[in-house]
Amino acid sequence: MRYGYTSGMMKGCVLAALCLAAAGFSADAPVAPVVAGYYRLKDEGKAPPAELGQVLLGELNCTACHAAPDARRILAKGAPDLHDAGARITPQYLRHFIANPHGVKPGTTMPDLLHGVEAQGKQDVVENLTEYLISLDGPIKPATQEGDAVQAELGKQLYHTVGCIACHAAENGSPAAKVPSIPLPNLAEKTTVNELETFLLDPVKVRPGSRMPSSGLGQDEAHALAVYLLRNQLDNPQAALAAPAKVQGIQVEYFEEHVSSASLDAFSKLKHKSKHKLNEFTLNVAGRRDENFALKFFAVLDVPRDGKYTFYTTSDDGSFLYLDGKPVVDNDGAHGPATKSGTVDLHAGDHPIVVTFFQEGGGMELKVEWEGPNIKRQQIPTSSLYAAAGRPMIPLSSEKFSGNTQKAEAGGKAFAELGCISCHTLPNKKSERQYKALNDLNSESKSGCLGAHPASQAPLYDLNDEQRTALKAAIADKAGLSKAFEPSEQVVHTMAALNCFACHKRGNIGGPGDRSDNFKMTAEYDMGEEGKIPPLLNHVGEKIEADALEQIVFEGKLRVRPMMATRMPVFSKQAAGTLVDAFQKADTAEGVAPVAPPLNQLTAKDGRLLVGVKGGLGCVNCHGMNGAKSLGMPAPDLGSVAGRIKYGWMRKWLDNPAALVPGTRMPQFFPEHETVLKNVAGGTEESQTNAIWTYLSQGKEMALPSGLMPAGGYELVPTDTPIVLRSFVSGVGSRTTLAGFPEMVHVAFDGNGVRLAKAWRGRFYDTKSVWQGRGGNASPPLGIDIINMPPGPSFAVLENPDASWPKIQEATNDEKFRNIGGHSKGYELDKEERPVFRYILNGIEIREQPMPDVKANKTNLIRKFDLSSKEPARNLYFMAAAGTKIEEKSPGVWSVEDGKTSMTVAISPAGKFKLSVRDSDGHKQLLFPVIFENGTASFEVEVTW
Repeated sequence: MRYGYTSGMMKGCVLAALCLAAAGFSADAPVAPVVAGYYRLKDEGKAPPAELGQVLLGELNCTACHAAPDARRILAKGAPDLHDAGARITPQYLRHFIANPHGVKPGTTMPDLLHGVEAQGKQDVVENLTEYLISLDGPIKPATQEGDAVQAELGKQLYHTVGCIACHAAENGSPAAKVPSIPLPNLAEKTTVNELETFLLDPVKVRPGSRMPSSGLGQDEAHALAVYLLRNQLDNPQAALAAPAKVQGIQVEYFEEHVSSASLDAFSKLKHKSKHKLNEFTLNVAGRRDENFALKFFAVLDVPRDGKYTFYTTSDDGSFLYLDGKPVVDNDGAHGPATKSGTVDLHAGDHPIVVTFFQEGGGMELKVEWEGPNIKRQQIPTSSLYAAAGRPMIPLSSEKFSGNTQKAEAGGKAFAELGCISCHTLPNKKSERQYKALNDLNSESKSGCLGAHPASQAPLYDLNDEQRTALKAAIADKAGLSKAFEPSEQVVHTMAALNCFACHKRGNIGGPGDRSDNFKMTAEYDMGEEGKIPPLLNHVGEKIEADALEQIVFEGKLRVRPMMATRMPVFSKQAAGTLVDAFQKADTAEGVAPVAPPLNQLTAKDGRLLVGVKGGLGCVNCHGMNGAKSLGMPAPDLGSVAGRIKYGWMRKWLDNPAALVPGTRMPQFFPEHETVLKNVAGGTEESQTNAIWTYLSQGKEMALPSGLMPAGGYELVPTDTPIVLRSFVSGVGSRTTLAGFPEMVHVAFDGNGVRLAKAWRGRFYDTKSVWQGRGGNASPPLGIDIINMPPGPSFAVLENPDASWPKIQEATNDEKFRNIGGHSKGYELDKEERPVFRYILNGIEIREQPMPDVKANKTNLIRKFDLSSKEPARNLYFMAAAGTKIEEKSPGVWSVEDGKTSMTVAISPAGKFKLSVRDSDGHKQLLFPVIFENGTASFEVEVTW
């Protein structure tokens, strides 16, 4: 007999029940294990018992004990990782849960392994197991974080909006759902705010194979949600006797008001917009804007020893530092980066510290430092700062736990002998119990785990009759268990296991149903069910590219429904790794998928017109693009279509949206396959669909259509005509002229060195750093495929063909590097408002016009040159390219590589100029002497990259 096992099972159960009742546990009728997917498939999918049993075999983790190597239809859930259980769970909760798992957490899938043990023996085993589990990295650290009713209310709102109530019971008076909710234990007894907050931020770390995903919570959100779930701790009498919480970090209040002083007097008149907790003095506050804001930091500074301390603030704009309520550093006023200091005598111990900061506009900076006895000047470290806090939240029924090594060792043995290790794997532990393989089980045994009254050695799950029937049917259907899932079955079973059906509907299964009232929008628009209910998954494999679906499910990326309060969670690949492939295979239509049209800039231009409001279909009335908000309701951002949506689905969607999503607000633009815009993009449904697709396939780099303004309001977008402006550009200089073209190829002309410096595709330029506040800060081009023109001027007069090419130092105002390429005469605009840059070198007038060259597959750049000279022009050379490798591909066409980019340079008229490649300054240069006829010369350089 081990640990009091006896045939007097009923006597032991009665005594155990009496003990548990005395401890405050209910003796109500048992609740069967809650497996949401089982109920979904039973009630909505009308699945047969054997299929329901397959779900239960996985969710009850039956194969952890009963080997089933040939069973291919069991998706085992796995159990929580207990290697650090003692650090996360209180002793009192472990003791109660081990003794009575079904009473402490009704509906749990955890079996009762001690149901047949006599009372005294059971008490010993429970105590030993508790000691053992607490010895695993425990005991749990004392509670340090505080909470209040405000945080609890915020947590309640999060609980009922971000998606928690899709799986767990609503607690706002909503009626009970038809599908049983996954039970929550007595969390207020189980853990601390610190540990629950950590778990909510990354549940997969603690339960890698379980069904609990990450909801993408921020630190403040996780804390508020933890406070709500542990709200009963707020009234715990034990908290009144606890010392004040001393939590590492800094409390921060954020203000969105214009102030001109950082003094506490000025702050006394402000009302904060939000509160945050940070680990250091920093301006990286969530939701912060870039001008007209203020911050107030307050914490407790742990001074290590008596002595004289000097404090510094470096700020742009103003700041103050207060210690013990007295000003120490006055760095007030609107100014650029400036450092001020102050010195005080301090005793070792805690000292309240307050730092205030305000920002008007332009650049911004804040750094807070100290130096003192044995402390070199440095930023004040996180380890010396503590947030001022009230009483901590303490788990209910907390007890002092001293630990008993002898009992812990006995508990470790019991953990192996009882078979706990079969589910909860731990290093250097293995089960000492032997189990029959699944195929060898006698599922009709009345004393087995499927019996109504399992024997003392068998686990007790509190199964109901329907669940027993389903499990028996699955075990009996050996051929069915060994048969691989069809892709459509894999999707259904995985969605059932992960409870995806709680939010999403696929076929006739799933959806929020009676929970739908708790699904909300974050925006005040009437978008119907589409705005608040997670999307149908009927065509998801046909709709979404596999790589994109991987990012959505496993990485939390490509979220396109910000108006929806419920968040798409992030699952572990261990739990859902087969889902993406199954979707793709299950939803792939028979036959060959439609081939997407090749990229064509002319077609994309038509697509841009169609998406806009001026002469188009007005897609931007609802859809934003790359962060630019729509003109009306916040439908999904079209900037993510490229690489996310499949072409074939897009065709079906634009043809008849309601056929794919009944009740959608998306209008049908091509009723009976006709278009109202007969003069755009070929005037047919297919040609216009292809144009829209081609335009959207440019992704993040497509130019905004008419009607949209860039996010932030500083990005310049050339739409109908070019944009020409002077600005400060990184890597070019402070006298840069930018030219942005609607064809989405742009250039930067260096006014210091007098030469064309850069070209790029995609988005044009953001003037924020130049125009905002005091401005004057250089910024780079916005787009992609950025290429640098050859270093040095475009033209030079050389004494001989081997002479060194003049050098230009980029981004400099040094006079000796100015005008190396000539003297700038500014620019003029042609009749299409395209710039022509003018400059003079050695009396030679040069006119250079950069022009987009729209090809079928991409837009290139043509540099058109017209030169004239009243005097004979001699020894004038033009550098066409420079790189690490230059080769002639055909007459007048050269390939160029520089280690980063590859390009092709074509000179026309071909054959007129004698091009040569030479080695100079460690790289190769392609150049030719310019030939003048009657005082003029003209040529073009086409640059392809």
